[in-house]
Amino acid sequence: MFDLKGFEVSLYRQEFSDNTVSCYIRDTKGFLNWLECEGKHIAEVDEFLLIGYKKYLMKVNQSILSTNRKLASLNSFCKFLCSDNVLEEAISIKLIKNRDRGEYKGIQPDDLHRLREEVHNQGNKQHICILEILLATGMRVSELCNLRLSDISITETKSHIRVVGKGSINRTIPMNTDARKAIEDYMEVRPQTAQENLIIGQRGAYSRNAINLILEKYGSRLGIKVTPHNLRHSFAYKLIMNSTPITMIQDLLGHSSILTTIRYTQVTEQDKINALDGLEW
Repeated sequence: MFDLKGFEVSLYRQEFSDNTVSCYIRDTKGFLNWLECEGKHIAEVDEFLLIGYKKYLMKVNQSILSTNRKLASLNSFCKFLCSDNVLEEAISIKLIKNRDRGEYKGIQPDDLHRLREEVHNQGNKQHICILEILLATGMRVSELCNLRLSDISITETKSHIRVVGKGSINRTIPMNTDARKAIEDYMEVRPQTAQENLIIGQRGAYSRNAINLILEKYGSRLGIKVTPHNLRHSFAYKLIMNSTPITMIQDLLGHSSILTTIRYTQVTEQDKINALDGLEW
């Protein structure tokens, strides 16, 4: 199989996150496996082969979102192959147009209320801090893992968090009262250590998996799915319900493209029902 080390290095040079690089490499390996099954060599890749792969992905019942992600990875790979003189030109394939914005991926408001109540009732100040920060800022789990004490500013007049997002792009997010209090309460019990990360355990800074497991534990008690990502969607939904401009939501979520932000602004099925029930002719 084609050695993907050079492609991996090129992705890191573009300052993609570890998670993004991992997805690109995994998607590209999938394409190379398909190419091998077709009896084709990497130097033979052309638009017809890309179209064939696109049809293959659609045939095996890949979701539109998953298919488009794999095609985007493939386009990036083909661009690399051109720069590496494996291909004569940087060919690419169009993504699938999807006019259905899909279902709401956040937590239903009633379930979110139950979740907050459960976490606060358990009284673990670290867990409360994790939940309130994610709900108040919409930050990615990787951003929370990397959040340092020096990134947090709390004064009598205002408080904010400086977040280092994808591509090492910084953004500053004001904190509400709940997040501020959660951090202050957690700092009272946080282990005394030279470790700069805010969220730490006995073995140091928490990983993405550790935070996922904490939220999953609370969700299983309530019979609901809880992840940092659907809390991020819940954050965006709350902003939409408060009539926040889409460009401001884009800035708060740290998206480089507003098209990405739009995917976070789905309304719930009940919102649609309420909107239609209110129609009068």
